[in-house]
Amino acid sequence: MAVQPANSEPANFGLSECSVNGLFSVRGLPAQTHLDRIYLNGLHTLLPFWITNKTGQTLGITLAASPARALKFQRHNANWDAVSAASRKAYVDVQPASNSDNSDNSGEVTLRCSAETQREYCEVFNQIDGVGSIVLLPHETAELVLLVEARMPVVPGTELATSAAAGSGEEGSSHFAFVSSHASILFQAATMNGSLAEKDSYSARLRSSYCRSVLEMDPPTSRIYLDDCAVGKPYERVLRVKNASEIGLDWTMTVVETTDTTTLS
Repeated sequence: MAVQPANSEPANFGLSECSVNGLFSVRGLPAQTHLDRIYLNGLHTLLPFWITNKTGQTLGITLAASPARALKFQRHNANWDAVSAASRKAYVDVQPASNSDNSDNSGEVTLRCSAETQREYCEVFNQIDGVGSIVLLPHETAELVLLVEARMPVVPGTELATSAAAGSGEEGSSHFAFVSSHASILFQAATMNGSLAEKDSYSARLRSSYCRSVLEMDPPTSRIYLDDCAVGKPYERVLRVKNASEIGLDWTMTVVETTDTTTLS
């Protein structure tokens, strides 16, 4: 896929790093990446990135990630291809790396993908057509998509950084906080010259932060009873809706009229 003009690319397009030996460069996927504010919903978050062949020779590149079940790569994704130019440009928010502390996360570039845009995605397109390698012609740039599956735990046995009741608890009493998982990405390249092939590589560390979006009612209930209603007169009852999580909550209320005794019981 030809790369669109830079003025229609998301902000992470401006983040460029070279491979170890300089045979290719990677845009949009820094060596230390923090993919932040992912909804823990079992679906995939899409992060576009770009690989450029910096040589005058054809380059073969293998794409690998660990854990493999949580990450995959696509050369084309129908959801991302359908995003408008305006939404595409605003899709990724970039927070520059901070070296102000001595934690393991120092130096990470934080990327946040638009949840609003991703609500329009069809998950079927995120499940198909994964690739493990690409071939780039001399000086060619390829756009790819990294898909991160939002499940907890991401891999059995993976240590998760959690707070007291992250992602679980009883309705009305819990606080749903962010959890983090870690993954590694490795791109290995070779010029296609047989025994004279040059080799190169690029590696990235990916930390993903997830949170379950939870709505709670005050008082806690799944049913609302209006007991003493009189025909033709208004009835008022105060209810409070609470976002019990650290991530944003979108909700709607729909009134369904029914006389079905099963529904009303």
